[in-house]
Amino acid sequence: MAGGHPASASARLGARDSLLSRLCGRAWPESVLLDALGLFPALDVLDVGAGDGRPLRELARRGHASRVVGVDPTPGPGVQPAHAEALPFPDARFDVVLFARVLAHLPDPARALAEARRVLRPGGQVWAAAHGPAHLRATRAALRQPLAPGDTPPEPAVILTYPLRVTADDARFLLGTYGEEAEVSPHLFPVQDAAQLLVWRP
Repeated sequence: MAGGHPASASARLGARDSLLSRLCGRAWPESVLLDALGLFPALDVLDVGAGDGRPLRELARRGHASRVVGVDPTPGPGVQPAHAEALPFPDARFDVVLFARVLAHLPDPARALAEARRVLRPGGQVWAAAHGPAHLRATRAALRQPLAPGDTPPEPAVILTYPLRVTADDARFLLGTYGEEAEVSPHLFPVQDAAQLLVWRP
């Protein structure tokens, strides 16, 4: 860690999720996402953009009995190297394909979704999750960095919102995990905020 903040993007994301997990009292985002999806243990699952493999480990911890595979261009332990737009699997191999906080970051999301559907068995499901508009909104406002307005997303199937309390130290650390710096005014904290995921079935 340089300057108290993790250096790589993957390490920054892991550090941010670790703090958010502590603040909301749940493993963020893998535990809340898997709770919402309620995946049956008999389903074969592919996690696209699995990163450091936390969702895979959470499924294993829960005793998921069927095949669970993760792919990522820069894979962590237990994750296979692969790109979402060219999945190295035969047709109709999985029952569920997950894109957790990854689809919007892909160079060709339409192609990635086509690949996901290719590897799905008949009746299978594709799920995509991304941070919602309430995610850390109060913290950003206190830092005078409101989120930029974006396109209105389609109506999600599930909205997961978990309240949390952010102190000035938490806000300073969160900024570092985004590779950003700003003046943190302690008198504006703590703030009541939220961690939020929107979940779609594309």
